[in-house]
Amino acid sequence: MKSIGTWLVRLLTAFTLVAGGVVFFSGAAQAATVCGNFPVPPGQVIVSETLTASCTGGQLTETIQAPYNGIVICGNSPIPSGYAITTNYTTNNCGPYQTSRLNTVSNGMQICGNSNGSIPNNYVITQENPNNVCAQWYSETINTAYNGIAICGNTPMPAGYVITANYQNAGCGIYLGGRINTVSNGMSFCGNSPIPAGWVITGNPILGACGEYLGGILSQPYNGITVCSDSPVPAGWWVSATGINSAACGMYMGEKISNS
Repeated sequence: MKSIGTWLVRLLTAFTLVAGGVVFFSGAAQAATVCGNFPVPPGQVIVSETLTASCTGGQLTETIQAPYNGIVICGNSPIPSGYAITTNYTTNNCGPYQTSRLNTVSNGMQICGNSNGSIPNNYVITQENPNNVCAQWYSETINTAYNGIAICGNTPMPAGYVITANYQNAGCGIYLGGRINTVSNGMSFCGNSPIPAGWVITGNPILGACGEYLGGILSQPYNGITVCSDSPVPAGWWVSATGINSAACGMYMGEKISNS
């Protein structure tokens, strides 16, 4: 026979608690609701929303829960790290928003372009094209990055990589194709590339591989190095001399940077 205390705990957890515009539900689904003017807690997704008496001022009541592979979410839901949208469609469950399906990210999977912001840092877009699965968004193939991989120009750049070539690629839809490589001392890169933290530009050559963009040379800094004036200055360093003529810097002047 179960104790009175056990039954009381079960009875209390069965009630709904309403506080500050947030309505929490107990049970196996581990779902809760939040009014649309409140932030969704980190790591949670919106699975449905509708007008209810619980949320005033015309705010939608949003049902939220932790994600899992294949979960259906609303189009205004945050996307937790490690997940991506693989389908977009319309239902009556999300008020004015589209409905989407979330899946855990894996190498070679196809995702929809409205989840680019959630692509993990070590993944890049290698192909994209319109299809019905993603509605008005492009369908994109993502793969883990490696040295020399061909990417589409709208890909998030993984840490420690730079763009080393730009070219037309029919597999990238409206975007340029490109190639990325891991950064190394003295390497050439293209001017449309982000520059990894801690590196400096020591040359601005014209590189045929870069297409319409200026090329550059990346170097690891040392005290007193001459960099081009379009170079970032790493944290802890400062410009100690300017107006230096440098043939390597092309249209830019040279600068000396120091850290001691």
